[in-house]
Amino acid sequence: MFLGYIDPGTGFRLSQLAGWVIIFLFSFGRILFLSGKRIIQFLKKHKRGAGAALTLLLAFSVIILAMSAKKSKFTQKIVILGFDGMSPEIMEPMMQEGKLPHFSRLMQQGSYARLATTNPSQSPVAWAAFATGKKPGENGIFDFIKRNPKTYKLSLSLADMPGSKPRRVLKAKALWQYTSRAMIPSVIINCPLTFPPDKIYGRMLSGMGVPDILGTEGTFTFYTSEPLPKEKDIGGKVFQVEKSNSMRLDLIGPRIDNLIGEMENMRVPFQVALTGKDTLRIKYQGQDFELKKGVWSGWKDVTFGLGLKKIKGILQFYLVETHPDFKLYISPINFDPRRPLFPISFPGGYSKELVKFVGLYHTQGLPLDTWAINEKRLSEDALLFQAEEIFKERVSILDFELNRFKGGIFFCYFGLLDTIQHMFWRYRDPEHPLFEKDSPQEYRDAIETWYKKMDEVLGRVMERLGKEDTLIALSDHGFNTFRRVAHINSWLRDNGYLCLNKPGVKEGQELLRDVDWSSTRAYAIGFGSIYINKQGRERNGIVSPGDETERLKKEISRKLELWADPKYSRRVVHKAYLSQDIFSGRFQREAPDLYVGFNIEYRASWQTALGACPEELIEDNLKKWSADHLFDPSLVPGVIFTNRKISKDNPSIWDICPTVLQIAGFDEKKLKKCGFDGEVLFREEKTCVRQSPL
Repeated sequence: MFLGYIDPGTGFRLSQLAGWVIIFLFSFGRILFLSGKRIIQFLKKHKRGAGAALTLLLAFSVIILAMSAKKSKFTQKIVILGFDGMSPEIMEPMMQEGKLPHFSRLMQQGSYARLATTNPSQSPVAWAAFATGKKPGENGIFDFIKRNPKTYKLSLSLADMPGSKPRRVLKAKALWQYTSRAMIPSVIINCPLTFPPDKIYGRMLSGMGVPDILGTEGTFTFYTSEPLPKEKDIGGKVFQVEKSNSMRLDLIGPRIDNLIGEMENMRVPFQVALTGKDTLRIKYQGQDFELKKGVWSGWKDVTFGLGLKKIKGILQFYLVETHPDFKLYISPINFDPRRPLFPISFPGGYSKELVKFVGLYHTQGLPLDTWAINEKRLSEDALLFQAEEIFKERVSILDFELNRFKGGIFFCYFGLLDTIQHMFWRYRDPEHPLFEKDSPQEYRDAIETWYKKMDEVLGRVMERLGKEDTLIALSDHGFNTFRRVAHINSWLRDNGYLCLNKPGVKEGQELLRDVDWSSTRAYAIGFGSIYINKQGRERNGIVSPGDETERLKKEISRKLELWADPKYSRRVVHKAYLSQDIFSGRFQREAPDLYVGFNIEYRASWQTALGACPEELIEDNLKKWSADHLFDPSLVPGVIFTNRKISKDNPSIWDICPTVLQIAGFDEKKLKKCGFDGEVLFREEKTCVRQSPL
């Protein structure tokens, strides 16, 4: 699940440094030259001392190199497959019908259970719990969207870019950091929330959270000769052009400070020549290729120049049509894995190494462009083809790494199933507002088709493992239909908790722009998070901390649980949670004051996520994004399969980290010292006997 684009200010801010770089290099060179002469004179006068120091330096370097070259003796294989969004509601019937033979075989060999997910049941929150063995209050991930209480500005929790430099978002130690300290080799492929990558004893390729070259989670570009609708696309940059046989268009790059101090996007011009009814030619930066209607271009390079610095990306083109209107889609520009702007792997050259063996691949953490489908810029056929290509990339990386995996911890993440369910559920739900009775069979079968693909992945791994190896396959949460959109800020407005700054106007814009903070006691952002406008915390807070805040939280919670949908006479909210009931730990102060656990078919709106306040309270979901997992966590458990017997009742996703460490030889005393919220799942199993320094 993802939010493709927040606002134009979300991306990188790059400074125009060319002139200053030249001045700096000249000055530095002069200093180095003068200093070098003095150093040489000093060494001539103190030959014995310099020789001893050099000998010590060389000896120290040899020791460091020997330590770094030390190889682990750990040969046991512990393999974990993460399948985002795999739901027991779909899996269990498919297994009974014999459609998932490898999952069925793994269940028979070991165990299968429904896996409790986090509260909230959001992908970043759940995968943070998986990685750390701790709940949100300890790892700091509470929602897709977070706000700065001093400014009310919103940002994504998937990546943190202060000063345009990525910073680790997980605030607790992760599984691979424990294993690295114990010299257990770890291979971590595409795990969410790993941008920038951690330095580990092994290899890591960053996953969900890696932005595109603009610094967003995926912004496409679309050129069309059609008149643009009044409603602005929120997932991309859409431009109207005058159709002609020859057109000069632009590839949109990162934003920079121009010479007069204003922000603007870097651009690379490209030439488009219409060569036929369904074909065109594209030329730029020495590249010249033909593009046919309905066919992806394959990867193309682009370089944005920033003075002496070059920013390299890769992208794909897709010609929607040339007649009667011209429509050209350009994918979000991914970092070039051969030379990314920021590290996306550890070691730094690992992303480039993969290119040699598997070819170019998507580096953006959320590679499928769902917003282009939502906004009808791309068709479902185009999305399915793109999904197949991404799947081939992921499987190629999986195979390459498994073939050289000799022992340790191996984790590989697959997120495509989650996205396919988001976009194709409406074809299997007759009650969904966008259900199409006579839709193509491929669309109706898409979800089951992709469950079968995940079964094939499991089979590829199972055939490579022995009886003594450990295999765990799990999902972070389940899935279900999303039919009705709930506007939480509108509910707060109608119940007197949120006020707008224009009298008589019931609609407020995104990013909380129209909120009257002097009269607002509560506001919502994200996919269920409600914050009290608290004195001393929020910039314009009016609610006193302590008793007044707690009374208000309980009042809002009680009323939310009575919220009914007049169209169907159904309860919208399953349970409204007080912060202290679900969040505890070092970072509880950053948590929402309340969190809304929705009933199946109801979900917080996209407008709510961005702090908007529509006029309506509840509406039909008319976007192709037709299913979700942002419901009460008790209603959307994930799954876990393993070739060992699970001894714990009601396993949870935060049990995985301590369980893997126990299998790897971490004893009970040291696991307890880590302060995990999770528990070990295989207590009666024999584990690898070894001491693991923590």
